[in-house]
Amino acid sequence: MNPMFNEYKDAGKIQEALLIGRNMVNKAPGDSECVNAYLDFLLMLAEKLPRTDERKSFADQANLVLSFYEENADLTDDIINNIHVYHNRLGAVVTDIAQLEQEEYEKQKRAIEATNTTQIKKLYTIKQKLENAKTHAEFDKLLQEISAVDAEIDHDNLTSEQKTHYDQLNKSCTDTISAKMRQLEYKDNIDYNKKAVNAYNSAFTSFKNNESRYKDKSQLLGLVSTTLFAYDAGRLFNETLIFYNHVYSYIFNKLDDNGKLELTKYSIECERKQG
Repeated sequence: MNPMFNEYKDAGKIQEALLIGRNMVNKAPGDSECVNAYLDFLLMLAEKLPRTDERKSFADQANLVLSFYEENADLTDDIINNIHVYHNRLGAVVTDIAQLEQEEYEKQKRAIEATNTTQIKKLYTIKQKLENAKTHAEFDKLLQEISAVDAEIDHDNLTSEQKTHYDQLNKSCTDTISAKMRQLEYKDNIDYNKKAVNAYNSAFTSFKNNESRYKDKSQLLGLVSTTLFAYDAGRLFNETLIFYNHVYSYIFNKLDDNGKLELTKYSIECERKQG
C-alpha cells in the first residue's frame, strides 16, 4: 500500500489522501489492504462529516469502490465476510443520511408552513386596513403591501387548510379592493362635483353682475374657460348638470348671435380639469 496515503490521512489532508487512495485502488483493485484502507477512510468521512450532501457523496464513492472490489478480488470466505461487513456499515450510513434528510425535509416543511401561516395572517390584517382606507395614497400603499406579503407565500407548499384560508381571503380581498375603488371614485366625484357647482355659481354671479363686460370675447373666454367649461360632463351628477344647464342657458340667452357662436366654440375647445 502506498505509505503516502496514511501520511496525508493522518495529517488531515483529505483531498490528497483521496487522490492517493483512488490511485492505489485503481492500480490494485483486488488488493484487500489497499481497498480496506480506502473504504475505511471513505466511510469514516461519510459517517463523521457535518454536511449531509458531503456525507452522501462519500457514501456513493464507497459503494462504487466496494462494487469494484467485489468484481476484482480473489474471493475467499474471509473476503466475502469482510465485504458483508462493509455492506452493513455502508447500509447504516445510507440509512442515517436518509433519516437526516427526512428530518431536514420535515424541518423545512414546518418552517414553510409557519411562514405561510404568518403571511396569511398579515394579509388578513392588511385586508382589514384596506376596508378602512380613506385616501388613494393609503389605498395604493396597502395594495403594495399585499403584493409584497403575497410574494413571501410559498403557494406550492400550502397545506390544504392554508389553501382554503388563502383562497377565501384572496376572494374577499378582491371584493374589498373593487368595493373600495368604487367608494374612492365616488368620493372623488363628490369633490369634483362640489368644485364644479362652485365654479358654475361663480360664472353665473360674475356674468349676472357685469353682463356688459362679458360681451367682449376675451373676457367671456377668460370667465367660462375657468368656470363653466372647466369640468368634464362625464363625471358630473345629474343635479350638477341641471345647474350647469341653467347657468349655460342664462349666459347663452344674454348674448347676441356672435356671442352665442363664440360661447359654443368655447364649450367645445376649452380643456377640462381631471381632478
